[in-house]
Amino acid sequence: MTSSGRISEEAFEPSSTYAGAMRTVEKIVGSGVLGSSDRRGSLLRYLVEKELSGEGKEIKAFTIAVDVLGRDASFDPNTDSIVRSEIGRLRDAMRLYYAEYAEKEDWRIEIPKGTYRPAILKNAALQERKTDKSPLSGLRLSILAVLLACAYFATQVFPWLWPSTAAERAVDDPGLPYEVIHIAVPVPKVHGANPDTINLAIGLNAELMMDLSAYPWLSIIAPVAGLVGIEPGEVDYVLDGEVFWGDETLEMHIKLLTYPQAELVWSDRQSIKHEAISVREVITRSASSIAFDLASGHGIAPELAKVKNAHISPENMDAYVCYLGLHRYLAAPTREKHLQLRTCLLQAVSDFPTFGDAWAGLAVIYIDEARFGTNSRAGAEPWEDAHLAVQNALEYSPLRMPSLNVALINSVESPKPDEAEFDRISRLLLSLFPKHPTTLYNVGSRAAEFLGRWDQGIARVDEAIDLSPAPSSAFFLPRAYKASMDGTDLEALATVEPLISETATSQLLLKYLAALRNGLPQEIQKYEELLKTNGLTDNTELVNHVIGRRYEPKLQAALLDQLDRARLQVGTE
Repeated sequence: MTSSGRISEEAFEPSSTYAGAMRTVEKIVGSGVLGSSDRRGSLLRYLVEKELSGEGKEIKAFTIAVDVLGRDASFDPNTDSIVRSEIGRLRDAMRLYYAEYAEKEDWRIEIPKGTYRPAILKNAALQERKTDKSPLSGLRLSILAVLLACAYFATQVFPWLWPSTAAERAVDDPGLPYEVIHIAVPVPKVHGANPDTINLAIGLNAELMMDLSAYPWLSIIAPVAGLVGIEPGEVDYVLDGEVFWGDETLEMHIKLLTYPQAELVWSDRQSIKHEAISVREVITRSASSIAFDLASGHGIAPELAKVKNAHISPENMDAYVCYLGLHRYLAAPTREKHLQLRTCLLQAVSDFPTFGDAWAGLAVIYIDEARFGTNSRAGAEPWEDAHLAVQNALEYSPLRMPSLNVALINSVESPKPDEAEFDRISRLLLSLFPKHPTTLYNVGSRAAEFLGRWDQGIARVDEAIDLSPAPSSAFFLPRAYKASMDGTDLEALATVEPLISETATSQLLLKYLAALRNGLPQEIQKYEELLKTNGLTDNTELVNHVIGRRYEPKLQAALLDQLDRARLQVGTE
């Protein structure tokens, strides 16, 4: 084999090489990692066939553009980036494929950076190369392969995941090779006298949703008001659950029903020991079983129904239930829940230092302490504490949704924002959970409000809204912020209409400012009182709140200007 890793004629018999490599090509195409675009499959076949036929030196940007991508003889790679873009996407997709199938394939196909020529490696040679270059054990190599593949994918596909216009999205993202299935997951019914049962039920519900969201052909929503307002056709299935926590047993009953017919599709009842690992295994097994059954019934390729995002941690039941309480806190944060969580999560990470989910929860608690002054600790530096917690979460649970979402928030809202880290984390989140509405909202809203990428961010949030028959009112914040920044008075008023929370400070502030701009005295008084109830008692505190959030400069300036005008208006009355 040559030093570049390409096939050497002395190393392998050509006909067997061709057949084996092309079988691998068809497996990659059939796995679904290339999406539904025939173009990427054709491009992979073209590159490999050229290399195997001895014409690898002819693989240039011009020949690829003309032979595969439909460009004519006027193609100029200096002004048209289509070849670079398509090769980058193909490179990333193959890395993701080999993250799962590396040990099962006889051949590995790579496209090294800096070239369009593929390197075609015999698996034995590949394993020898790995052994020569790394002292890690087989288990650590497997883990590292997954992490590097996902990280590489995350750092290379920015133009694909952040198209700037609808037209670009239509051209560059031809869609998935399957129809997305929509599942609503309302909060389960709770039975039993244990005071932690409700935390457990809400938490397990959220964990199951996260595991299901890792399948890109499933869109999982959590209806805020049960199934009220969801019309036939807006969701395909409902996942109905019950939890009973007795003195010695924990029982879970989960049913998947068609909607609105309520026909039973899948059901499972489990009696579980009071052990965290047993509960996690049931959640993973349930998600996997649901995905497999739905894939079978909807013609989804079996390769796309493999277990996703399985996760085992070392914690005991007390620590696990404490972490699960994070989901209830996020749904309705209060100072009391904040303090309770901070206390038990500190104990959890002290007892189990590699409990990544608990570190992610603790990072949320510290970030809320930093942003909103919730339960401040004398002499503490909450942003520094949050940063350390985020790093631990990413180290011990690098591909978990809680770790990635809190890292995303920390990357742009902390005193030392890191835009490159935001881009890395957002791309990784979107590659792992592409149809999860809350993830889409988190990425889009931060891109808009903190980085000023308004069109891109709002487009991402619109995807979340489209996937949610009854979206959270928070999903409408980015449009309200943009209207507050550069819209008319009437546009500002119209865009705050969906903001219905009476406890979310950001929503109350925008409602208050819109009422001021439109001269609505009753509304002004209402939102002044609600803001005071939530700890912002006067204009000075509102100003400090806005400055403390560190919004992108244009948005911050607009909000402060409106608050200044409100102060002057109040002073003249």
